[in-house]
Amino acid sequence: MNLSAREAVRRELEQRRSRARIQQAERVEEIARKIPQVIDLRKELALTSVRLSKLILTGGGEIGAGLEKLRDANLQMQAMERDLLRRGGYPEDYLELHYTCSRCSDTGFVDGAPCACYRQIEREWLLQKLGESAALELRDFESFDLSYYDQQPDPAAGGVSPREHMGQVYRYCVQYAENFSGSGKGLFFCGPTGLGKTHLSLAIARRVIERGYDVLYGSAQGFLSAVEEEHFRRERSQQTMKQMTEADLLILDDLGAEFSTPFGQSVIYELLNTRRGPIVVSSNLTIQELQARYGQRVVSRLFAQCTYLRFLGKDIRHRLG
Repeated sequence: MNLSAREAVRRELEQRRSRARIQQAERVEEIARKIPQVIDLRKELALTSVRLSKLILTGGGEIGAGLEKLRDANLQMQAMERDLLRRGGYPEDYLELHYTCSRCSDTGFVDGAPCACYRQIEREWLLQKLGESAALELRDFESFDLSYYDQQPDPAAGGVSPREHMGQVYRYCVQYAENFSGSGKGLFFCGPTGLGKTHLSLAIARRVIERGYDVLYGSAQGFLSAVEEEHFRRERSQQTMKQMTEADLLILDDLGAEFSTPFGQSVIYELLNTRRGPIVVSSNLTIQELQARYGQRVVSRLFAQCTYLRFLGKDIRHRLG
């Protein structure tokens, strides 16, 4: 969490440009050994600016003719260079800089707007960080298996089966990820452990990232520990809180599993109070337990900002095992 997506993209683009320069230098050394005439021509071409300056200073009324002659000489040397490379079995542009992205020359921007490569690097980094934060294999919607939920009707679910109910939850989550826009309500997953809350949270995160949005995922314990550590340092950094507030989508996993402190409770309330983008929250606690732990105002905020999705069934991990 110390490295932002923007900084990660900037570093990757710098590395790409540096790699392009190193590879170009290696190709120049290779041609210097095998076709030294090409290097001689490039040295001559490099003197163009010197000759141009001298022409302007001493040309008098012959500047026009001198410029034309200089241009023709340069074009001839460039044609000779291409011919030498071609006859040596090399592409004509072998000695040019070859960037990973030819559209933006590995700057990340085209006409002031982010290039497609910028977004691709950002998505790959976010998916990597998501996998690291989740501490398990990255999940997706395709791997969510409804057959692990019972088909028998459950009175607690209004007479529908856990499989039918969780099918509705699943489809709602898919639709939410596909229609995510960076605004609107979030989701509040509530139910006992082992019912797929983390799986669907990760699936949403993955799809939202693939669609080009910034996702910050982590456990409530991890986030609160980082915020507390930064708060009580001498410099009183607020980097984690800033990231949690500004991400397009924040996913707060396992709320209520963290060690309860007045500071942590105040951070949760401040986050819900200041964050404008959607948030996905999951918890193993009941609504009553959440109210007892965080107070009515926090739970009210959750319900005001999120669509409540109840997870039903028996711990599917027993069946997976």
